[in-house]
Amino acid sequence: MDNPLQSQKAGQSRRTQHERREEATRRIIDSAVELICEKGMAGVTMREIGSRSGYSRALTAHHYGDKEGLLVAMIDQIVVNIRTARLAHSQARPGLESVLDIVHFTLGRDPAQVRTLQAFHAILAERRNTEGAVAEALERMTNESTTHVEAELRIGMEAGEIRSDLDPAVEAIAIIGAMRGVSAQLIGASHDRAEAVRHAFVGIIERGLRHGMK
Repeated sequence: MDNPLQSQKAGQSRRTQHERREEATRRIIDSAVELICEKGMAGVTMREIGSRSGYSRALTAHHYGDKEGLLVAMIDQIVVNIRTARLAHSQARPGLESVLDIVHFTLGRDPAQVRTLQAFHAILAERRNTEGAVAEALERMTNESTTHVEAELRIGMEAGEIRSDLDPAVEAIAIIGAMRGVSAQLIGASHDRAEAVRHAFVGIIERGLRHGMK
């Protein structure tokens, strides 16, 4: 028969190990984000990331294998962070309202997301010279974003709130591309300027999509 006290201690030990691992991965990825904002993706080394996070290069490599593995994990985490943050505040209905909410959130200047967005744009800026698993992660990120927007566009078209003459697949690509470009331009902009641009851009997207609106 198992000793209940021993089982409890073993469970506590496992939880502690899990918590330590979670903290290590969070600190390593956060450090990678900071360094990429400062130096760009190509200029960052595993040694620098480990040093910034307070861990050795060996431990960083233990978690992610190599720089490519770490960058893939970071890109995936950026996607999760942005999606989680948007869903936490969103009360938008599926369809046009959801599309506009995505644009509104992405162009926002949430202090908790500034570094994440800066790293995101730094990675996109180097996409042309990126290959292998990192390029695949970036492509997966873009495909997920466009697929989601396309699905919301189709819902809006079925509901009669979005023009029926549009190609939702093409519109989704255009919206994601334009949104990323505007977001990159707003990095470092004043709050008032960013808010004015965000309001104007959301209006442009709505006028282009909404049925019967000019």
